This record gives sequence, structure tokens and C-alpha cells, in this order.
Amino acid sequence: MRKINLYISFATLVLLMGISSCSSEDKLVDEVLAKTERGLILRTIAVNSATFDFFDPSLSWSVTVEAQDSENGELLSAVEVYMTFIDGNTPGTEALVKTIPASAFSEGPFGLPRGEISATLAEVLTALGLQNGDYDSSDSFNIRLVAVLTDGREFTNNAAGTVANGSFFSSPFAYSAQFFCSLTDASNFDGNYVVVADAWADYAEGDAIPVEFVSDYTFRILSTNNPFIANPGTSYMELTIDPTDGSVTVASNECFNYGAGFCLDVTGSGSVGTCTGDINVVIDFGGFTGNAFSLTKP
Repeated sequence: MRKINLYISFATLVLLMGISSCSSEDKLVDEVLAKTERGLILRTIAVNSATFDFFDPSLSWSVTVEAQDSENGELLSAVEVYMTFIDGNTPGTEALVKTIPASAFSEGPFGLPRGEISATLAEVLTALGLQNGDYDSSDSFNIRLVAVLTDGREFTNNAAGTVANGSFFSSPFAYSAQFFCSLTDASNFDGNYVVVADAWADYAEGDAIPVEFVSDYTFRILSTNNPFIANPGTSYMELTIDPTDGSVTVASNECFNYGAGFCLDVTGSGSVGTCTGDINVVIDFGGFTGNAFSLTKP
């Protein structure tokens, strides 16, 4: 939602600039752009494995990311992978699990570096100093990526939905990995949930959102409590679970109407806690992409 306000303000600024005379303003814009530091994002291409196997520590959590910057990915030096153990709902100390050099990335179909970011449960437990018996199937792990640039700058997510160092595109840099439990249906995903993070900023941390079980492996996140849209009573996000790994796909039944000509279709993907009922997705609102959205079941 806040991104829409930003774009409206930007469009107004552009219009005002266009009304003014060009010569001195053009020189000023050129000077500002010349002095502006460019950032880097890690765009999520695919979630290869969204969960850890409680009974097999050798299996990995894994995503494929693409590095995007003003130099076609040449600014990337390495990606650091940090993880925090979430004991029930209580976060522990964050630890560096591994560092992946830029040389491990290969050129993708658009000429940008692509690579797999992965970690086995065994690697994570070692980094966090955990042993068998220190965790159970209701626990989870928060994952934070740090993109280290060749000039030493770092781009990451330091808090819910906040990208540090002014990344010039939206990029989550953060994920959640939970343990996988077998599912018979999606009936555990029902009732009032609590917002943990919303990068789109329709909701504040702690807000309540109703979730509704539909049938089989499908449930809905209702818009009933969304204060920023004109159609909260009819719109919702429908999520479909892949019961083999807990990954989910997201699609709205209709566009979310923010007014001023912004009626945005919602899509996305992520994972659910098949043991806990938690929801962790990254959603796109039309062209506004990469918005982390996490809910927990109280």
C-alpha cells in the first residue's frame, strides 16, 4: 500500500518538473543521478525446498535467486546466509551458516547471475549449536540473506519488510523454514491469525486477519480487516498447499481495489508450517513485487 503512495507522489513530482523550464532542472537531475549509489537485490526465482525434514538432517532448504544491480550483477561479491532458531514463538540468537561466493553463480537467461542458496538442517544445527532434543516439529528457522557488494556495502533485511541501504527494487532477503509434517487436508489453516510481518504495509505487526479453510489443500486469507481497500468484503487471497513439501501458491479471487485507479491482482508463493499452521509467503501486487507476508497461528 505505501508503495502506491510513493508512486503517486513520484508521478506528481514528474508532472511538476515537466511544467517548469528544462535547462537548469535537467542539469540538476543529471548531477543527482551521477552521485546516487546503486544497490542490489536478490530476486527469488524459485523455492526449491521450503521446509526441513525433521527426521533427515541431510536434506536442505533451498531457493534459487537472481542478482540484479545497475552493472548486470557485476557488483555481487558474495551472499551470506544467516539463520535464527525460533523456539515455538521465541527467537534465539542469529548465526552465520555459510557464505556463498559470486563465483558459485552462473549466468541466467537474462544475462544476470543466478544461483542456489541452500543449507542442510545439519549445517544449520551446527551453526546454531543445537543438538537432537533441542528442537521439535513445532519450531522453525528464520533465514536472512546478506548480499555483499564488491565495494563492501551490504544489502539485507534487518526487520520485517525493511530492506537496508535503500535497495532500488523491492527484495525480501528473508525467508522462513519450518519442519514438514504430513497433511491430510488444509483444515489446520482456519481461524484468526496474527500478523508477524507485512512488507506491503496494509497491516501492522500484531493485527488480526481471518483465515478460512476451503477444502482439500486450499484455504483463504480474507481481506475483512484490510483498512486500505474498497472491497474488503469480497476479496481474498486463496492459497493452495503442495502436501508433499508444504509449499504454497497464492492468487487473489479479484483485484484489491486501492482506489485512484489502482486495482491490483495478487499472486505469490511461499510455504506453510505443516506442523504449526504458520503462513510465510512472498506476494506481488501487480508490478509491486517481492513483499514478505508472514502470519502465525496464536
